[in-house]
Amino acid sequence: MKIFLRGLSCFLISFLIVSCSHEKPRYEQLLGTICSINLFDDGSDELYNKVFARLREIDDEFALDKKHSDLYRINSRAYVEPVTVGEDVFSVMEFALLLSKITDGAFDVSVEPLVKLWNINSAAPHVASKEELDEVLPLIDYRNIVINRENRSVHFLKEGMGLDFGGIAKGFAADEVIKICEENEVRRAIIDLGGNIYVYGKKSNSKDWNVGIKNPEYPDSAPLIRVTVPQNSVVTSGIYERYFEAGEKRYHHIFSPFTGCPVENELSSVTIICKNSMLSDGLSTAFFVLGERKSLELIPKLSSVFNLKISAIFITNNREVKFSRRFPYTRSILYDEWKIKKLYE
Repeated sequence: MKIFLRGLSCFLISFLIVSCSHEKPRYEQLLGTICSINLFDDGSDELYNKVFARLREIDDEFALDKKHSDLYRINSRAYVEPVTVGEDVFSVMEFALLLSKITDGAFDVSVEPLVKLWNINSAAPHVASKEELDEVLPLIDYRNIVINRENRSVHFLKEGMGLDFGGIAKGFAADEVIKICEENEVRRAIIDLGGNIYVYGKKSNSKDWNVGIKNPEYPDSAPLIRVTVPQNSVVTSGIYERYFEAGEKRYHHIFSPFTGCPVENELSSVTIICKNSMLSDGLSTAFFVLGERKSLELIPKLSSVFNLKISAIFITNNREVKFSRRFPYTRSILYDEWKIKKLYE
């Protein structure tokens, strides 16, 4: 069995946006990845300390393995009794349930039993059997989570349920860093939380940012796509990040809440561009599960609900790149053998 965890590959998505900069970012291992923050000329030690203190606070709150964390307490006790949590976890919970509802469960924060069953993030991943999936799948249903805003509590309706914020917590953290940038009048910044990119402000030459999207066949090489964007979050979910091979089959970390297995379709990665990183984070997973057609049908509704411009890039396993309708940003393919294909009209 071969196991592949791309812990350092987060930097490659931002290859194009940092390669022209002389300012050095600050790094710290948090949120299960390496977090890179570059505040350029406004990056005082005091401000960097403030940013990383906030990231450590979020890391603490959303940790699955720390007994004092809100998430650990929810997963341990929420079936027995409602568990009161802090504002951060509760607000993310509210957002996650709304996104789960809009996507009809393609994004589902209750996937923790599946994540635990497959154990892909460990040194001993496991191919789930049909019997195991039959036992676990009834636990995957966001509709069996009850929240109460008045006392900020979370309650499970089924024993054995659990939450996993891995598909949304980094997006929340990126948005929180942007709030700090706004409060402190930072002029430009690059936030890279394990491939969750947020480019803030404009470059020193007052131009928009060039962001590179990985080539799924060669994720450690030069990017496949260059996209020029104004201030925005750019988040990619790809099957090349974490996976293991058993026999002759590859099992990646993006699960379908409906089958309990890694998603099997023609997609290699999905990238979402919008100003809300938590939304980008959740949608990159949901769109991967839904596939291109259903995702495209959902974009107008999502844009209306969240009052945001949402754009998507789909990269397929047969070397096609597809952009959502009326894609507003300048883009280019950096490999001749890859082709842009028109999406459904």
